[in-house]
Amino acid sequence: MDCDEASAAPVRGYVRFSATVAREVCRRVAAGESQNAICAEPAMPSRTALRRWARESAGFARIFARAKAMAMRKPVSGRGYCPATAEEIVARVSEGEMLTSITTDPVMPSLRTVMRWRADHPEFAEDLRLAREALAERFSDMGWKMAMEATPETAFLTQVRLKQLRWTAAVLGPRTHGRLKATEPPKAQERDEYLFSHFKIEVHPENGQHRVVTYAPDPDTNLPIRIREGPWTEPVDPLKKAADLDALIQSRRAALNRLADGSDD
Repeated sequence: MDCDEASAAPVRGYVRFSATVAREVCRRVAAGESQNAICAEPAMPSRTALRRWARESAGFARIFARAKAMAMRKPVSGRGYCPATAEEIVARVSEGEMLTSITTDPVMPSLRTVMRWRADHPEFAEDLRLAREALAERFSDMGWKMAMEATPETAFLTQVRLKQLRWTAAVLGPRTHGRLKATEPPKAQERDEYLFSHFKIEVHPENGQHRVVTYAPDPDTNLPIRIREGPWTEPVDPLKKAADLDALIQSRRAALNRLADGSDD
């Protein structure tokens, strides 16, 4: 090839940034394809263009770095929990990708493994819940845009799509988008316990004296136990006590009568 032929060779044009091309590049990089092979295709940007895209777009830089990290990681297999893979799953869910689609990726664990990770690792379950709520918020914004762009001709189709979006958002984020909001369980009410005491008169077997014994239920067995004993005292004759009380009443009445007679005089 002489100098004239070299100068006549077509010069590759600059590929402008587009979300479709950027996603395709990241997908192929994450699958393990080399950047040289990708950038050699005419419809793909050059490596210089990729570096420029990463400098100008923080979002592309983040996703492109994640794709390169995934390309360096071996396919996930077995039961071991991988925090980096879990973080990647959470990020992809929050960006709008469904778990069923993520788990079909060869470098990602199966859906059954993801479900087991969620059950065994609370931090992953919480991150995944927040990612699903973010996806529900994305669907909510999408539904608002669809409703605003609806026309009389597309009203029925828009209604069908909005119903599906509403249902999906409620499933993804029941705490924020569900009709029935999850609430904390009610606190256990404080229970008041009342212990009733039982009193019994005990008779001394030798001198016949009396004393009062107090019984109360045991908190553990609920059986009566003796908790207090009063002093021994002489027994009280009820007839004698009634007669003494009657005499006291009569004497007080007589005193009142004498006071009344004295005031009349």
